[in-house]
Amino acid sequence: MKKLLVISAALGLAVLTSCRSDNDNESEQLTLTGNWRPDKIVSTTTSGGTSTSTTVVTDACQQKGRIMFTTDTSGKINYYDNVNGTCSLLFDLDMTYSYNPGTKDFSITTNGNKMDGAVTMLTSTNMVVYYVDKSNPDSTNRVEISATKVAN
Repeated sequence: MKKLLVISAALGLAVLTSCRSDNDNESEQLTLTGNWRPDKIVSTTTSGGTSTSTTVVTDACQQKGRIMFTTDTSGKINYYDNVNGTCSLLFDLDMTYSYNPGTKDFSITTNGNKMDGAVTMLTSTNMVVYYVDKSNPDSTNRVEISATKVAN
């Protein structure tokens, strides 16, 4: 009887482990592809040894903006803000980017300016990415964007 119980338990364990869902597979890589709505933008500028940080929790107008990763290497950035009481598109930029899911390294290029950083958090619905803008020789600007994936 004990032998039958041990064999039954072993078979049960074998069935449970062999029926594991493909969703449990950790090797599935998340991508940046899609439309992302900015929720919070933290910008830290360092100049002459002094740092100044600004945090913007986006309002309804700014949340119209999108970071759109359309392929594995290109996309667009739309940014809206209030200008004289009117929600206006301030810029609509084409971009190229690279992302290495293994190292989390990230770079983005707009208007010939390449900025390097990293993806610090990525799920199917949320991401946090930062990049460092060194286009101004007198200062360095580190920008961190928290975003939510949206349909469009």
